[in-house]
Amino acid sequence: MGSFSWIRADKRSSRKNISIGDKYKLLIPKEFGGGFLVDKYFDYGYLFYNGDNYNGGYPTNDLYGILAYWNKCEDMDYEGDEYPSTMEDILWKGHTTEQNNRLKGIEIGCYDEDIDKLKYPLKLVSMLYDRTYEDCDMRSYGDPVQGFYQTYWDGREEKYV
Repeated sequence: MGSFSWIRADKRSSRKNISIGDKYKLLIPKEFGGGFLVDKYFDYGYLFYNGDNYNGGYPTNDLYGILAYWNKCEDMDYEGDEYPSTMEDILWKGHTTEQNNRLKGIEIGCYDEDIDKLKYPLKLVSMLYDRTYEDCDMRSYGDPVQGFYQTYWDGREEKYV
């Protein structure tokens, strides 16, 4: 399996895709509390990665698992009796990195045509973006170069270091 990365849902910076090491914002729909989370991209859709791939690091959350919760996938694994309905509950009780939950998000949000059907697609934006999820007209589609190169809105492509 290749890496996962996304195209930014805004054009406030010259960079088009999100590649390893990039800081970005994940916009949160109002229904789940609104606002945004800030992270540095680590690959594969990991969110809040502790450590690194080579020294026993692990992700505490996963973007595809979050996507599955936002779009109310069935048979998700979570703590407690109630389906997590706020971003805080999703992050703390949703077990977004568990394979079952992550795969449900991949199933509904891996391809552009599937992303277009979602009520709540991922919207990963540049640090310069200062509006809400609902104000953002674009959505984050899969990055064709999987974050291996930095791509730009003007068509440039550069290998990252």
